[in-house]
Amino acid sequence: MDDAIRRILGSRHSRDAGRFGPAVLLVLVFIIDWNTPLGFAVCIAYAPAVLLAALTRQRIHVAAVALAAMLLTLAGIFLSPPALPGTPGIFIVVHRALALAAIATSALLAIFVIRLVNRFAAANRMLDMASTLGKLGGWRVDLEAGQVHWSNEVARIHGEPAGYSPSLEEGINYYAPEHQVLIRQRVGACIEQGTPFAEEMQIVTRGGERRWVRCVGRAVRDEREAIIAIQGAFQDIGEHKSIETQLRQSLASWHSLAEAMPMTVWTANEDGTLDYFNQSMSDYSGLSRQELLPNGWMELVHPDDGAATLATWRRAMQDLTPYEAQFRLRRHDGAYRWHISRAAHVPDSVTGAARWYGSAVDIDDQMRLQHEARTLADRLTATMESVGDAILALDSQWRAVYINQHAEILLNTKREELIGEHIWSKFPEAVGSTFEKEYRRCVEQQVAVRFEEYFAPLQKHFEINAYPAPDGLTVYFRDITQQRMLAEQMIQAQKLESLGRLTGGVAHDFNNLLTVILGNAEMLVEQAAPGATEHVLAEMIFDAAQRGAAMTQRLLAFARKQALEPAPSDLNRLVASTDRLLRHTLGGHIEIEMLQAGGLWLTLVDPGQLESALLNLAINARDAMPDGGRLTIETGNADLDEAYASQHSGVAPGEYVMLAVTDSGNGIAPELLARVFEPFYTTKQMGKGTGLGLAMVYGFVMQSKGHIAIYSELGHGTTVKIYLPRLVNAELPGAPASAAELVQCGSNQLILLTEDDAMVRAYARGQLLELGYRVIEAASAAEALELLHEQDDIDLLLTDVVMPGGMSGRQLADAVQAFRPTLPILFTSGYTEGAMIHHGRLEPGVMLLNKPYRRAELAHKVAAALAPARMEAQ
Repeated sequence: MDDAIRRILGSRHSRDAGRFGPAVLLVLVFIIDWNTPLGFAVCIAYAPAVLLAALTRQRIHVAAVALAAMLLTLAGIFLSPPALPGTPGIFIVVHRALALAAIATSALLAIFVIRLVNRFAAANRMLDMASTLGKLGGWRVDLEAGQVHWSNEVARIHGEPAGYSPSLEEGINYYAPEHQVLIRQRVGACIEQGTPFAEEMQIVTRGGERRWVRCVGRAVRDEREAIIAIQGAFQDIGEHKSIETQLRQSLASWHSLAEAMPMTVWTANEDGTLDYFNQSMSDYSGLSRQELLPNGWMELVHPDDGAATLATWRRAMQDLTPYEAQFRLRRHDGAYRWHISRAAHVPDSVTGAARWYGSAVDIDDQMRLQHEARTLADRLTATMESVGDAILALDSQWRAVYINQHAEILLNTKREELIGEHIWSKFPEAVGSTFEKEYRRCVEQQVAVRFEEYFAPLQKHFEINAYPAPDGLTVYFRDITQQRMLAEQMIQAQKLESLGRLTGGVAHDFNNLLTVILGNAEMLVEQAAPGATEHVLAEMIFDAAQRGAAMTQRLLAFARKQALEPAPSDLNRLVASTDRLLRHTLGGHIEIEMLQAGGLWLTLVDPGQLESALLNLAINARDAMPDGGRLTIETGNADLDEAYASQHSGVAPGEYVMLAVTDSGNGIAPELLARVFEPFYTTKQMGKGTGLGLAMVYGFVMQSKGHIAIYSELGHGTTVKIYLPRLVNAELPGAPASAAELVQCGSNQLILLTEDDAMVRAYARGQLLELGYRVIEAASAAEALELLHEQDDIDLLLTDVVMPGGMSGRQLADAVQAFRPTLPILFTSGYTEGAMIHHGRLEPGVMLLNKPYRRAELAHKVAAALAPARMEAQ
């Protein structure tokens, strides 16, 4: 009964009846009461009006109706005709009092029912939320009816609509073939013997997707202990299974990697107890892992090294600092060899626990080499001169005793000027630096050290490996300045990529708003009389919306999310076509010179985007030359070799077509060059620029698989070079057909408009109706899919790409192709998130209408999408 009350009070029609019905009933009863002599109980009929007001589920509405009914009851005493002769006066009073009591009682009853229904509704919402978040639902099988009852969440897990109720056989058939025998056995045992079950199995949803689920069931008995039903819970455990699989794979990968390492790998828990050695340690020692763990390995340590090794290990555990120690280990043949062992304390970000991960590397040969350095001096010198690393040997007094030729070059000094000199006197800037601290630690602790450090006097980054020697130390170092520079360039590229993802994400909602603003402004401009205030204001709105659309397009260009339409192109021809536009835009105070290379290669590029990029670069150049100057636009062929690619991240060696734009303006400071491609960053004065011009150019070039470089010097101008990959074995396309030939009004075709934004959907519907099409709407992909299954006369699917609800426009299109392969589909979006674009261009056969769009663009795209179907009909 509670469900029935809630359904009655919750429907839209019942709410409308509760909102308007009481007023109608009050008026009707009042008219009857007004024309009925006093003494009749007509006013009792006001009570049903109060009960009817409960359908609105608003207590204040019920109170208002009750108050009005009471006032009308009292008013009837004075307005109704006199009582019939012989009617006692007490009848009139009693009737009115009973009516007031009935009205009050009805109001209290209605308010109570509303409160009860609201509580039920809140409880149901909480239950539905918990079920959805936990992906957990309930089920029941009534044995007499043989019907399965699913909760909404169980239906969703199976890919079925809410309220779906299959038979028992149909429910079992959802399970994967390999699990159907097991589930039949479990269900049969539960039905026949009451045996409960809980199994993890896979089902195949209506859409063909396999999902891991956990099904729990038990028997339901009546008062005679007879089994009348089975019921239980059903949960989607796909994420749990995925995580479980990933953990197993990760652990297996770690063990495989550890076992493949050409060194000893070991782990220990937080209290220092070793619990793992790889096979390398067993092969070296001749002992099994059981014999080595947890402390058996200490028997292999040389007696002279045991105490120091253990003390270092305990100190590292106490301070939670990296562990490093050198000691000798007994090999399986009884020989002792030097090893260096390192370990790090690594906390687990998930469990909060921590472990030690370590390694032990055989360095016995290296130690022996150091010990025999004096006797093998000549051979060692020849070897050290031939190696690629720079080498410097120091004695215990920090005097240089050896330096190889490569070290002379890196340190910018002569061998005879350094040998015998005190190193800290020769390089006083290194005193107190990391160089001195690490060298002293190497000597004092007799451990090898490795570090990287920048040395300002030489303007170089060094990678240092220093090893102790009986009479000092030997330093191996190399210049990694170039590698550090490339690493910084990579970080900068990653930073720009992150900014691109951030700025590209705002385009979807903004373009939806601009679609409505731009379209309605266009209609107002057409409808208002030229010169009228409304016409001027509409033009201002239209222009502002176009500027917003241009800004959004630049954001998408930087984020590399725009849909390019590249074509084989001759840069000379494209640049020449912009000559008049550039001269008109820049003004007469800027001298423009175009240098076009002969024999220029072809390239694959979007001509419209290239023109926009060139215009942006020219405008930046104009702003850098406020008093006039020279702008040079140059084309040429370029071959970027391996050396160039190694110094510029993200560049593939090969043949490119170059476009260079050079101005004679103010130039850009060196410290600002690294940021010029960031969106909204500008070197111009406040209010003089948006900071999106170069960001757009950068995104367009990167999306076109090209490379962009900028060179500038204060007071001498700036050059921006764009490199686009060469296109071989291609010809220039012919002149494109006029788009206006395809723009035409509809001929009553039926279009399914799928758009989640209500404003955009209303705008598009109005435009399509004006263009002569019939329109049906869907606010989600799921709703559109249902309409497509129900109606077979739909001529075109016009769908947004990015939509909430778990199914995008692209996924909707894929689903439609399965049963309506010939249905034309036109996508529309302000931000595709890569759903429609691969390698910087639209997928073959995909038609896309970019937001914001004008009516002419909408008409053209719809007509173009319907053109193949129209030709087949003819």
